[in-house]
Amino acid sequence: MSRIQPRKEAPYVVGVDLGGTNVRAAVIDRNEKLLGRAENSSEAKGGVARTVAAIATAVRNAVKAANVSIDEIGAIGVAVPGHIDVPAGMVRWAPNFGDYVDGTYVPYKDVPLRELVEKELGIAMVMDNDANVAALGEFRYGAGRGTRHLVMFTLGTGIGGGIIVDGQVLRGATGGAAEVGHIIIADGKGSSPNGPHGRLEVLAGRDGIVERAALKMESGRDTLLWRHITGPEALQQFLTPKLIDQAAEEGDALAREVLEEIGHFVGLGIASMVNVFNPEVVVLGGKISNSRTLFDAAVRTARASAIGSILAAARIVRAELGDDAGIMGASELAWREMA
Repeated sequence: MSRIQPRKEAPYVVGVDLGGTNVRAAVIDRNEKLLGRAENSSEAKGGVARTVAAIATAVRNAVKAANVSIDEIGAIGVAVPGHIDVPAGMVRWAPNFGDYVDGTYVPYKDVPLRELVEKELGIAMVMDNDANVAALGEFRYGAGRGTRHLVMFTLGTGIGGGIIVDGQVLRGATGGAAEVGHIIIADGKGSSPNGPHGRLEVLAGRDGIVERAALKMESGRDTLLWRHITGPEALQQFLTPKLIDQAAEEGDALAREVLEEIGHFVGLGIASMVNVFNPEVVVLGGKISNSRTLFDAAVRTARASAIGSILAAARIVRAELGDDAGIMGASELAWREMA
């Protein structure tokens, strides 16, 4: 099937953020104004055809909400969680998306998502890894506006990120670059399916934060966090990074200690990226980055660990776009496809 070409003179694009639960879409005009939104289930575990239909539904509903014509859409950009081969338009691997075959869950592998969406909608489509797209969104419209070099960390259940070099997304040889959550921070610590290699994601992702707090509490230390717990066996069930941060803000010593230790790991990751890529701005996104205690500790460690003359050129800031980073980054993908 030959590719559908973008409508280069069209006044609008659609940015799509495909998540493991929902797919969100928005129409954006050439003045960066968001005109209409839509959201529906992504059918992530329902198979390729249902996910393609979900994307198409979100796009059509966003176009309707914006009160524009589908023929006025120049291109669609899509943020997809997984290993994305951008030139080929292929999802090489996406563990959060798949189907059940004879009762066994099979994740997406080598799915020609671009071709399928273009066929469904009749509009040119471009896609990239969701963390890359979020970084592109912050670079173009958010905390990195006006720069040429950016590194982004997204702190959440896992840790993702993206890298912009001279205005371009760093994708690597096969689209797998910028997996900043897999930087080795402390070999021999933490655990993952690949062993105790001390990856940043394992040490500073959601489970790492909760586990660290639970271990300190199990030693019998006093903490405000006990008010949320019904018994020792429920520690990791009820603890969340948000509760830990709330306790830290109330002056709880154990909670502050946990977040400062996590911030130290994040700061080491920042320092590594600063030393390698010499960015103008390092952006911390994701809900966990909202912790003032963690953020301040990360900045302190980065300043103590990075090469001073390189760090001097970099600002370390929080993301500005929030949940819209994926949509706005995807819209930028679409505009670039039309250029």
